[in-house]
Amino acid sequence: MGSLSDHMYRIGVDVGGTNTDAVLIALDSMTIIASHKSPTTPDVTTGITNAVREIITTANVSLASIGCVIIGTTHFVNAVVQRSPALRRVATIRLCGGPEDGFGRGIPPFIDFPVDLRACIETPQQYFCHGGYQISGDEISPVDEDEIRHIATELVTYGIENIVISGMYAPLNQAQEVVVRDILLETMQQPHTKPGFKPRVTLSHEVSGLGFLARENAAILNATLRPLAEKTIYGFRKAMQDIFQGNPYTLYLTQNDGSVLSAEEAVDRPIRTFNSGPTNSIRGGEFLWRAAGKAKGEEQEERTEPLVVIDIGGTTSDSGLLLPNGLPQMSSITGLVGGVRTNFALPAVESIGLGGGSIIRDAGTEITIGPDSVALELLQKARLFGGEYLTSTDIVAASGIHAPTEENPFRGMGDPSRLSEVTPGVVSRAREVMRRMIAELVDRTKTQKGNVDVLIVGGGAPIISTDEPLAGVRSLRSVKGGEVANAVGAAISRVSGVIDTVVDTSDQTVKEAQEAVCKMAVEKAVSNGAKPDTIHIAEVTMLPIQYVDAKARIVVRAVGELAIVTQGVSASESLDALEQAEYETTKDKTAQLSFSKDEVVDIQTYRPMVKNNEWIISPTDLEFIAQGCKILGCGGGGDPYQEYLKVSSIIRAHPGTVKLVSPNYLPDDALVGWTGCMGSPEVSMERLENDECRKAHEELIHATGLPAVSGFMALEIGGGNGVVNLGVAASLGVPCIDADYMGRAYPTTWQVTPNVYGTSRGESLVPMTIASGDGSVVTMTASRTDKLVDRILRASVVEMGCRAGSAGPPKTSKTVREQAVTNTVSLAWWIGRAIALERNIADRANRIIDEVGGPESAVILGEGKITSVERVLKTGHTYGVLEVDGKLQDDTTAILKVPFKNENAFVEAVLPSGKSRVLASVPDLIAVLDAETGAGLGTPDYKYGLKVMIIAIAASPRWTDTPRGMSLGGPGSMGFDEIEYVPIGKYSNPRSVIDAFAT
Repeated sequence: MGSLSDHMYRIGVDVGGTNTDAVLIALDSMTIIASHKSPTTPDVTTGITNAVREIITTANVSLASIGCVIIGTTHFVNAVVQRSPALRRVATIRLCGGPEDGFGRGIPPFIDFPVDLRACIETPQQYFCHGGYQISGDEISPVDEDEIRHIATELVTYGIENIVISGMYAPLNQAQEVVVRDILLETMQQPHTKPGFKPRVTLSHEVSGLGFLARENAAILNATLRPLAEKTIYGFRKAMQDIFQGNPYTLYLTQNDGSVLSAEEAVDRPIRTFNSGPTNSIRGGEFLWRAAGKAKGEEQEERTEPLVVIDIGGTTSDSGLLLPNGLPQMSSITGLVGGVRTNFALPAVESIGLGGGSIIRDAGTEITIGPDSVALELLQKARLFGGEYLTSTDIVAASGIHAPTEENPFRGMGDPSRLSEVTPGVVSRAREVMRRMIAELVDRTKTQKGNVDVLIVGGGAPIISTDEPLAGVRSLRSVKGGEVANAVGAAISRVSGVIDTVVDTSDQTVKEAQEAVCKMAVEKAVSNGAKPDTIHIAEVTMLPIQYVDAKARIVVRAVGELAIVTQGVSASESLDALEQAEYETTKDKTAQLSFSKDEVVDIQTYRPMVKNNEWIISPTDLEFIAQGCKILGCGGGGDPYQEYLKVSSIIRAHPGTVKLVSPNYLPDDALVGWTGCMGSPEVSMERLENDECRKAHEELIHATGLPAVSGFMALEIGGGNGVVNLGVAASLGVPCIDADYMGRAYPTTWQVTPNVYGTSRGESLVPMTIASGDGSVVTMTASRTDKLVDRILRASVVEMGCRAGSAGPPKTSKTVREQAVTNTVSLAWWIGRAIALERNIADRANRIIDEVGGPESAVILGEGKITSVERVLKTGHTYGVLEVDGKLQDDTTAILKVPFKNENAFVEAVLPSGKSRVLASVPDLIAVLDAETGAGLGTPDYKYGLKVMIIAIAASPRWTDTPRGMSLGGPGSMGFDEIEYVPIGKYSNPRSVIDAFAT
């Protein structure tokens, strides 16, 4: 063994789809000693071996002076993306409360996997078992050991080796997952088990944090890759053993956050290596930036501002932001791996079609560059090399011809005479276009005003001169070694410790709880291999749990330098034995599942199916509706995704059963039920649905003796509650109604339009029933006030695990027409369709405005980047303020402040002069859109650095036409009495999809 002080060098390797790059760096002098780029070989290992041998030979250093080898590889993520035959079938055991009353049975494992991947890896053996925890820490139910032993025996019978155990709230308490694993292995490894049978169990809490479906998905991907990881990492280790010839070494793999996994850990958790390439490129930029500064004799200080790193390849330029804490800026987009939704954060990367092979066209008055490119065929198709295309590389080479004193990175390459027709004017104009494209890319990447430092890396870096100023850039560099920035990033990888937990603040302050979680993160970083004296807290996120007193979710990331303790494998026979064990995998005996693919839909020409005044909801319709509901949630209402998945499965299993009708087509005395989920959206992320809303309605009918209803409508159209009644109605064989009782989302039950037309005694809200989904129900038949209905039922919801379904008293169709906000499911559809039809955020926002009534009914308030988010929990609600540094619609620079109480309350613009004015307030709808996707953001999604656009939509006159409506839905209802409501425009009745597409 040896300590870090015994070793001078570190090797970094990046295995890409085309090339394998390797570097040998000296950490003390911050220099690249040797680098090598070679083609990636089909077996991956050969390419790594060749690259590592080459740099060791070139550098002529002793093997004993190399502390470790760190590899970043796309091998495992490519296996998923390409649906490799190396993927293995996976069985999932959910600890969710049991097979009868368990949570999430309507949203089974693999539900949102692409069908071709499901066919590769899903087994019929998926189990809903006793177990799981509530957010309080109480068990949903204890583990049934006999149930697990029976499952273990069945898995052996079917020959299924790869198993996932996913327990609800397992990241907070892993005890049940560990117990179930031990029972499985004990039973499956009995002496009578078939020789060569090797069960591998993936525990969800070891793979990812809170967010049940995304964590389970990640665990499934991890499980299917484990046999391949055993084989691949064996190859890596064998190669290193051959290279190091008995000298001690340590092998690591990089993770997507810029930290490392030991080879042993990577065998068990290969998914952690996904998408480390962009992170390595961005972090490698910091090392190269410092190296460039040192070469210029500049004093090296800790960076206090972000660094933009642009990787220019053959076809694109990819830009990321490295924060002062050493971590890349992460994207707001949900991480998709091979089409699978996970909760792994990925670096925010902006891309444009500009690379060394980009094709240049001169139309006389205008020069265009890209996005098409000769790419890997540069040496055959670029004009410099005898090809027919004028490329970015040709422009740089021609520039060197016209200005011989200028540095020409392509001197001595190709035939410069082929560029004689490229005039100085064309060169100058093309280079100016390229620089403008890069300047725009920098502006899209940075998260704050002012100039930034920019480093250009990658093989295409020479197309941008660093000697000329660039708009928005303080310092621009392109340094030696930039073509292997990914490998450099791998070499300088650090160690992280992440804790994602829910804390109890009833007997401690939030600050004390945060300090305790930070300590846990530091301890985890140390246990993962970080040098204790280098660890710092890089990231802290605190999210109050809505409607739950004294609970908050805290996520802390601690980061430190890698403490290398080298340990070589001296006994070759141990690896040989490992080879036999890892290369052999048994074939399971289950039949391959088949799935029908959704019909490809052209959304430009798509028309909903409307028959006999009934709208038959299709998968495309549902997708549009869910997208629209997220925006109509105004920051609240919870994510519709879970309910979208459930209703989607109903549509696929029973086409034609999810229907929507207008209340105008129902008899006046027909009863319409209304339901919605009550509780914390954060809890809904982890404890999945269990037909709570349907069960609440059925109990209400049972308890009160009311007649059956003719349809269901939403409590609120905003968020998940805008979708849930589509499933409730279909399960009871009736249609959903195109209306809701808010026209948006509000924080409390008393903020519904029937209460606007009722009195403060709350008689319009009762009787009301709530159901936990697993057997507990409460029915409230009377109340002294409308607000007590909400307070009393929410207190019961806390005892039910902080999530329940609610069902209000059915109303007649006549009452619905008179009191509800109608055509709001249609409104959600039009909004979702607008997002799907347009490509960029400005076009999407303008199209949304057109769909909700035009500029008289909606407006873009401003856009910019989030610079601050404050949150605090009061009386069960999340209060906070979002700050956006940007501009108003008229291009006036301003800070946009958006105070919220679960939902967005108002927007205030603070001008450079210091003056401020309120742009919009409730009851008008205020939505914050993600500038990358156009999707609506919930208040828990607000994060520093995100680019957003803020729009406002005029509220229904159900709220604005009476003093009681304004009292229940205006600024004062959310605690902002000082804000005077000024309408942003005139409400426009939403267009009915049924009327628009009736045949």
